Amino acid sequence: MLIIGAIYAAPTLLAFRRNHPNRWIILVINVAFGGTIIGWGIALVWAKRAAHRVGSTSSGGESGLNLFINDVKKIQVVDPPPLPQTSPCASAGRLHDLLVRAQFPRLNSTA
Repeated sequence: MLIIGAIYAAPTLLAFRRNHPNRWIILVINVAFGGTIIGWGIALVWAKRAAHRVGSTSSGGESGLNLFINDVKKIQVVDPPPLPQTSPCASAGRLHDLLVRAQFPRLNSTA
């Protein structure tokens, strides 16, 4: 029974030993579908694939799905452009025009 258990868990053991970035997904596939030959084979092939390329600073994006480890992407934060300065009287006038158009839409139509 111990040998059969080791063979059944081989994909998971291999993934954790190699510190594969998708080891938890491989574990789930192995436990859920390992009873079938296809599920066990998929987990084994995925666990044997390259986990990291030599010299790469990536967190494993080249090895397949990365649901738990995301590749870092640096972005630059830029301040938004300044809003145009208007006088309070001009703003009040525009708000009044909007209010009049909203309350009396028929008076504003030219048709």
